[in-house]
Amino acid sequence: MKSTKPRLASIAIVVGAGVSVALLALAERPPAPPVPPIDYQAYTSRALREHFPNVPLVTQDKKTVRFYDDLIKDKVLIIQFMFTNCEQFCPMITPNLVRVQKELQERAANGVTMISITVDPTHDTPGVLKEYASKFHVRPGWQFLTGQKSDIDRIRRGLGVYDSDDKKIEHMNVLTIGKESTGQWLAIEGLAKPDDIVQTVLSLTAHSARTTVDQPGSRLTNR
Repeated sequence: MKSTKPRLASIAIVVGAGVSVALLALAERPPAPPVPPIDYQAYTSRALREHFPNVPLVTQDKKTVRFYDDLIKDKVLIIQFMFTNCEQFCPMITPNLVRVQKELQERAANGVTMISITVDPTHDTPGVLKEYASKFHVRPGWQFLTGQKSDIDRIRRGLGVYDSDDKKIEHMNVLTIGKESTGQWLAIEGLAKPDDIVQTVLSLTAHSARTTVDQPGSRLTNR
């Protein structure tokens, strides 16, 4: 019977040579380019923009603006939904937000946008909204808005605070607070203490005077 040792030795030499060639080829291959870091905040911001319809709205001064382009793009803001005939939450929330506005203007001048959007646009014309704002001594820089009901409903759905007309009061005590450029969106009660609301807003800006581990607001999720 013929010995297989020389043949096995030949195979081992061939395999060894092949491995050496492969290793040499790998050594000579240029290193792969580094994977660029992922900007997750920018990604989140882009993903959330589909929830923000760029519909027209009208301010209390009868100026037409676009919801995304003019009101929220690249801004830190507070969004309130309300209606002037509301007798349960709005008469308490609006004065609360007046105190919030005063504090924010002192601590983050021109850094925060405040908007209130009526859910009863048939009744709440620009003139009615202007009178309502004047009644509560709202300062300049806080816009009250009306528009087509279908457009306002799209905004409410996008922000997760839509209710049918017979239940429209349910989200009147919810404020939406956001920093559009980073996709950070929070929700907090409209009747929360003014300082809690202010600190939640300032946590999204460079004006925060204190660091808190647990902000009073809760992160918005798609609903």
